[in-house]
Amino acid sequence: MAKIDSLGSANDKPYVVYHVLDTLLNAGFEAYLVGGCVRDKLLGLTPGDYDVATNALPDQVQSLFPHTVPTGIQHGTVSVLEDGERIEVTTFRREGVYKDARRPSEVRFDASLQEDLARRDFTINAMAQDRFGNLFDPFGGQSDLEQQIIRAVGDPSARFQEDALRMLRAVRFSAVLGFQIESETWRSIIQHAPIIGRIARERIRDEWNKMVCADLSLGVDQLIRSGLFSFIFGSILSRTKEEWLRAAQFADRLPKKLDLRHAALLLGTDVRLVQKWMNQIRQPKRLTRSVVAILEAMPDSNPLRWSPFDWRQFLYQHGQHAAEQAILIYSQMIPVDADKLIAVCLASIEDQPIWSLADLAVTGHDILKHTGRRPGPWLGPLLNQLAQLVLTNPNLNRSQELKHAAEHFLQKGSL
Repeated sequence: MAKIDSLGSANDKPYVVYHVLDTLLNAGFEAYLVGGCVRDKLLGLTPGDYDVATNALPDQVQSLFPHTVPTGIQHGTVSVLEDGERIEVTTFRREGVYKDARRPSEVRFDASLQEDLARRDFTINAMAQDRFGNLFDPFGGQSDLEQQIIRAVGDPSARFQEDALRMLRAVRFSAVLGFQIESETWRSIIQHAPIIGRIARERIRDEWNKMVCADLSLGVDQLIRSGLFSFIFGSILSRTKEEWLRAAQFADRLPKKLDLRHAALLLGTDVRLVQKWMNQIRQPKRLTRSVVAILEAMPDSNPLRWSPFDWRQFLYQHGQHAAEQAILIYSQMIPVDADKLIAVCLASIEDQPIWSLADLAVTGHDILKHTGRRPGPWLGPLLNQLAQLVLTNPNLNRSQELKHAAEHFLQKGSL
């Protein structure tokens, strides 16, 4: 039986999870690390989360730890809170018939470790490790890790009909890990692709977003070839397969930032359609706004030909984040001058005199006090004129200069 080096220090999450394991073992129960954390440890990666499986029932788990949350207690999951960490502890379970490709008709807590592992999606996620580092691998997950293969546990058709999201997860793991999807598993994905439509958009979105920050061109290629792609993008965004692949390859050249890569992938698409699709797939509003802002900031001419005033206007109009990301995308469109363009952008950001009206050396209250006028619809346009004045000549962003300029604009009657 294989072993994995295990214990962490007293100040990291492994220490906490082993305390959870010890507590369960000392109470006479079985307890194992399971799933993704075992996979990641075998790959030499630091797990982001640790999951524990046990034969202790949920109420027994709750009785052993002072701080718990019944996260998914109907499915046997209790979150144990220890030293600021959250460890999910789930009772070994077997599941009834799946009626909607999403949820089992019933859950029973009378399974063995092997039976519990048998209900999991892929062999690389169907491994367990005990407190002493011993690996339990009844379905050949370690071998598939070594061969870089994504293989369904048992009958792939049954696994995908139990939970259709597993098809998308297979593609996501392939894109993240760079693994191939085993042939029988792949054929089953193609066969069952239409049932992905039964899955909640939020769950599809989460898998897609992880793919965007991985090998996106590999993910997009597999989504298209499997037939899953149309269930993510529908008919809102119409492109040929070749256009999608070129866009994904372009996005892969950029840093793994969710808004940046979405913007690069959707470059050239009407922002109203982008917004419509992102809303449809239930993307967070903040992400949608950021992607739209980046697309709207895309230059329509070579920024290396811009004057300092053009740069100041560009940064003021779009804000630092959207402007920076748009320039980063544009730099990949003119790779010969990419470093020079980025350097000019950073220098312009450093020299930017104002980013909003709040950065003016005067406030609306200052103008009212100086002019003796009452508030009215004239004040907003006046402040915008002062902002344009500062963008034209940054040296004028001083209180007295702007007050005099305000008097001049008002006397001139240009408002």
